[in-house]
Amino acid sequence: MRSSLALRLTAFIAVWLIIALVVTGLLISAYFKNNAERGFSDLLGAYSFNVMGAVELDGDGQPQGLPGLGDPRFLEPGSGWYWAVSSAADPLRPLLHSRSLSGDALDAPPMDAPSFGDEFRRTYAMPQSDGFIVQRLEAQLYFGEQDRLYQVTIGGNRSGVEASMAQFNRQLFVFFVLFGVLTLIALFIAVRLGLRPLQRAQNELEKVRQGKSARVEGSFPSEVAPLVKEVNTLIQANQSVIERARTQVGNLAHALKTPLAVILNDTNKKGALDADLVRAQARIMQDQIRHYLDRARVSAQRGTLTGNTQVKPLVDRLLRVMRKLNPEKMFSLEMEYQDTRFAGEAQDLEELLGNLLENASRHAKQHVMVSVSAEDQRLVLSIDDDGPGLTHAQRQRALQRGVRLDETEPGSGLGLSIVRDIATEYGGKFVLESSALGGLRAVVFLPRMEGNPPEK
Repeated sequence: MRSSLALRLTAFIAVWLIIALVVTGLLISAYFKNNAERGFSDLLGAYSFNVMGAVELDGDGQPQGLPGLGDPRFLEPGSGWYWAVSSAADPLRPLLHSRSLSGDALDAPPMDAPSFGDEFRRTYAMPQSDGFIVQRLEAQLYFGEQDRLYQVTIGGNRSGVEASMAQFNRQLFVFFVLFGVLTLIALFIAVRLGLRPLQRAQNELEKVRQGKSARVEGSFPSEVAPLVKEVNTLIQANQSVIERARTQVGNLAHALKTPLAVILNDTNKKGALDADLVRAQARIMQDQIRHYLDRARVSAQRGTLTGNTQVKPLVDRLLRVMRKLNPEKMFSLEMEYQDTRFAGEAQDLEELLGNLLENASRHAKQHVMVSVSAEDQRLVLSIDDDGPGLTHAQRQRALQRGVRLDETEPGSGLGLSIVRDIATEYGGKFVLESSALGGLRAVVFLPRMEGNPPEK
């Protein structure tokens, strides 16, 4: 049962249903019993009033009359139904009674019978020798203008009421058992039908595992749809990780191919190896390996980034370095919010800005401008220069890995592609545009820490 959600739900609701049916059945039975007993007592009371209204006293003070109760049980001896009128001084010897009452005396009330109340009435049960119980109602009153007190006694057989209650309880039990069984069957079917979307989701996941589908497809209820969405997101993230891993491996292989070719070419020459050449190519290979290990680290952190980097101190530090390296050029900063924060690692932002500033300073004539602004939940970094700029085709080509538009300048051609990779890993983007300064404008969109920007 522990492995089946349907059985667990059915068992839980079954226990609750049994408890609810038992409690409800007891309440209904008690309510029916209370109504039946009250109705029986009201019937005896009505018969007593009928007898009181029909009996009169003759000249000798003896009661006379024949109440028309309309119930044949008062004519049948031994039925347990009778009425009698007697003197209150001697209530067990009736002066007038129904034909159903055999003998000349009434049975004495039990020792625990209640006393007469303020209304001169009382009722109690009289067990009989043949097993049934007679409920007796006694009322005392004055007939006529005499000061003699009389007693009217009405007896009713409770066996009919007991039989009705027993029959009602049996029928109620059968009905509740049938209702409970049918409800449990319907409940089990409903649970199975309700869990069918999970079975469909399992089948779709099986297709994904077998390679027959790339994601979980289909329409699901609102309770299951978020789970399916998260599973699809996980599948997509897993595929993205695999694709990024393939890309990083391919990029590393491409980056190492040229240094290895140079070293192999040098080994084919006669004479001693050029140690400086080998050392330089090994350093390039080491830089490439370190770079792609960093990219792998960022890829692993994607989706769970918890970095919090204040942008302004980092930009100020990089600009100080660039001013020292390029004293003939002007570097300026425009920042919309002073406390804007980057939702990522400081070293990644530093590498990204460092590549962009190095590229801009290399091609700028005199001026490089850095702009930092906020857009919704994104951080926008813009680097403008007043250099010759690039055409649209050149801008597209410059983003390709290892491409150098100016072969006369030193470098590996990885700078802008590194910027693009870092922005992509953080879920942002990198674009090249024409600058208002006349040269190239590089714009990077990155995630911004929530709660920023604060005051300007």
